[in-house]
Amino acid sequence: MTDTLNRLKNLDCFKPMSERDLKEISSQFEVVYVKQRDILFKEDTAIKDLYIVLYGSFKIQKKVHRSTPVILNFLGRGEFLGIAMAGITVPKYPASAVANEDGALLRFDRNFFLNTLMKMESVKTVVNQQMGERFLEFQNDRCMEKARIPQKIADFLLRMCRRQKNNSGQIQIPITRKEIAQRVGTHTETVIRVLSLWTKNGWIRTEDKHIELLAIHEIERSCGPMNIPLELEVDSK
Repeated sequence: MTDTLNRLKNLDCFKPMSERDLKEISSQFEVVYVKQRDILFKEDTAIKDLYIVLYGSFKIQKKVHRSTPVILNFLGRGEFLGIAMAGITVPKYPASAVANEDGALLRFDRNFFLNTLMKMESVKTVVNQQMGERFLEFQNDRCMEKARIPQKIADFLLRMCRRQKNNSGQIQIPITRKEIAQRVGTHTETVIRVLSLWTKNGWIRTEDKHIELLAIHEIERSCGPMNIPLELEVDSK
């Protein structure tokens, strides 16, 4: 219980709460560990457990027909997982959560979330903020549907960077070229071409699965329709 209590104290949504209150609820949480590529939950299965990410990151993805899954989002430390449909009468996970790297989470019961956690102001505030951000992510995707692929890649990288609490241009969640392609709807080869050109231009630096934005203003400019190099004007998949 002491380990769980300490982990709760380090999460923003629980920091305003007293140690006494945290002790009362700590027994409702279980620490679970995952390895990269582990499936935390699958889409269309009944929601029983919900989660908070302690460390590591997860791909939220959904199958479309029989093609490669579409990646809807990447979620990391402090993010709630599985909550989008938790409040409906017959709740099912709308998408799958796959471990993007080794990680750990707090697991808790859906009813505990609805009947206890969502009555705590600090938790409710964080949950509403995260749900709002995910709605804006979906809305932004719809707005970017007709954009050219380099614009989509630039927009995605910038949003990933801005979601972080620090001001560093380093995107902390590891992302492969294939995953970027799945996220923006294109081919892996196209993503490789775009990132290679931006690396050559000095706009980004890549190391393994991590991307650092070195020239954010240049990448922001590349979101404009007049600033995409002609050799990178490609169609969506």
